[in-house]
Amino acid sequence: MLNEVLDYIGLDLEKPNKNLQCKKSEFNISKSYDNAILYRKYKMISIKDIDILIGMSDRTTDIKERFVLAKPINEFIKEDRSAFENLLKLAKIDDIKNVEKMQQEFNKHIPYFIKYEKNYIWQIYYSRENNKYFMLFPAREEGESAALFYLIKKKLENSDEKIYVPICKEEPSESLLSKQEQTDIENYIWLFTKEWPNIYETEIDNEKSIYLIGKARIEDSFESKYRIEIKSKEEAENEYTLLKALFILSTQAHYQFNQEIDDKGRLRLEYDNKVIQIENLSEFISKQVLYQKGRTERIENLIKKDKELLSNLKQDIKELNDIYMSQEKQIVMFLNCKKSIFKRIKFYLKKPAKVATFKEKKKVDETKIDEEVREEIFNGETFTLSDLINVCKENSKTDEEYKNLKADIFAIKNKKINLEKKVKNAKKYLDEIEKHKKSLFEFWKFAKKDENLAIEQAEENYVQNEIDIKLNLDEDFQEFAEKADSMQRQKLSTDEINSIFASDYVLNSINSVLSGKNEKVLKEDLEKLKKEYKENKKTQIFGDIEEDYTKVKNLNNKKHRENKKNIYSVLKVNDKTTLENYKNLIENLVRLLNEAYKKITAVASFPVYYTVNKENEYVLAQINPRKIDFSNLKEKTIYKKEVKRDENILYFSNIVYYDNYNKTLPLGMDESTNVLIKLENSKCSEEKQINIMQEEDLYNAKITKIKIAKVD
Repeated sequence: MLNEVLDYIGLDLEKPNKNLQCKKSEFNISKSYDNAILYRKYKMISIKDIDILIGMSDRTTDIKERFVLAKPINEFIKEDRSAFENLLKLAKIDDIKNVEKMQQEFNKHIPYFIKYEKNYIWQIYYSRENNKYFMLFPAREEGESAALFYLIKKKLENSDEKIYVPICKEEPSESLLSKQEQTDIENYIWLFTKEWPNIYETEIDNEKSIYLIGKARIEDSFESKYRIEIKSKEEAENEYTLLKALFILSTQAHYQFNQEIDDKGRLRLEYDNKVIQIENLSEFISKQVLYQKGRTERIENLIKKDKELLSNLKQDIKELNDIYMSQEKQIVMFLNCKKSIFKRIKFYLKKPAKVATFKEKKKVDETKIDEEVREEIFNGETFTLSDLINVCKENSKTDEEYKNLKADIFAIKNKKINLEKKVKNAKKYLDEIEKHKKSLFEFWKFAKKDENLAIEQAEENYVQNEIDIKLNLDEDFQEFAEKADSMQRQKLSTDEINSIFASDYVLNSINSVLSGKNEKVLKEDLEKLKKEYKENKKTQIFGDIEEDYTKVKNLNNKKHRENKKNIYSVLKVNDKTTLENYKNLIENLVRLLNEAYKKITAVASFPVYYTVNKENEYVLAQINPRKIDFSNLKEKTIYKKEVKRDENILYFSNIVYYDNYNKTLPLGMDESTNVLIKLENSKCSEEKQINIMQEEDLYNAKITKIKIAKVD
């Protein structure tokens, strides 16, 4: 291999080549340089401008030590020949050819997302002191030498070619964005996407560009890549200004912006279904100032109404208290009179005291704050970001006052409810006394009873909204999955669990029986199963016993000793199964699935996503939309249904896929995040189109337009 590689690259170890001749440049490694982020700057540079230094180190060695140990290539070959020959022996010509082929492609177009696989093999640095590029090759990394020998080959050919490579630890220039602005942009984008973006600078033919690349969540749950290209100072200023303004609005005025991907794959932020861009930013701010001023006026009117309502409620409480105190005095008097004969007669002869009746005050209209404030007509008046922040700060004060007022009203309403019940019960008690005062004899018997007639106490009655637990996919999923799996293990029989497992394979057959369609689907599914069964020899021999039960396996980093289920064993299907037998099996599955579906409910509220919308049939839905393969979607519509807590649903949890013979199976949904739902009377309420950008190959990205249809 040594001689083959030498022949391929054209290197003679016996005499130094002038094309490889170089000197060790000065290289001042400042603290900021040493801490610079790797591979942020990519350049198209001439091979002739790159010196080659080789040192007995690896990439993890401190940069200062690596530079000290490194020698110019001719010197290294002469002094450390055995080490160099060892590199040659391990080198592969095919790897060198692959590097060459890739660089030829880079001369036509650079990678769409800037970086590329194994970009680290170049190890090219830049000496500011000498304005010189050099490869600092780590000779201990013997298996990654293709870039070194490609570069040697091209230098020996005296090639004028340019190569597209990352410059190690080189900080991007400040020609478009300053270092501080780049740091700010990273923080701004993180706030919106909760993902750190990658910021790259490229220099091709002396033209610099900056790329912001990362991932964003669309419609809360869908995930898409984005790429923002900045080619000029004006574009840089516009992007920075836009992100900064929206960041300030988010952090200081609590605006919430949704993320969208435009038709060019750029990250854009929208508010109230309108994309905010630098062109409409000023108008957006001015309109929001007018909107917030109108909102302030509306809140103040609501506060005025609620203060009147609170005043009325306090007056009601006072009157109810007075009534109850009067009732209580009469009841206490009666209880005291029961103690002697004389007092009983005296109480009988006494006229009943008049008790005031409660008259409720005139009702005050309670208008809710979440009703839409009408949009003020934009008359061209211009406001600034500071104007909007100030208006929002004023609003926050009135919001707080309104919130506290609502809390007071809530508390006093509950107090009124309890007092009304106490007054009602006391009146019942007094009415009962008066009912027995028709004759002295009857009253005497009533008052002489040993047992006291007690006032029915009003229970504390607080009007509370039902707490709806909503699933946060990123924070709560593991706990959610464990609850779902635990519920199915407790409530479902083995046959019912197996019916869920089988539905993942023969859902078309199940739905054909449910809908009463012809047997064509059943026949197609059976033929497919029989064919696969014939081809799978292990299944025919071992069935469900994939491994012996002593073998330890891992599921989500948790150990267990269980075997995966086998669809042929669960269905009891083989290559001899008849269509009639298969139909009977599916009918039994439908029965089991229906029974299971009645028993299992959603442990939280969460949306599910599916691509087939069929009434009165079972539908396979996905909890995590990031696992949907958009590239293979035939229909570009995804249906989104909000599953409410306690609504019927079935989960493809761990117990569905494993037999749990040893009772060691971890709880969760580690094999699948699919669920099974049954659609009944579902209607699409609205549709929204989103763009999802995915990498198609190294040089291209594909934007898939998806319609999200909300189902009620």
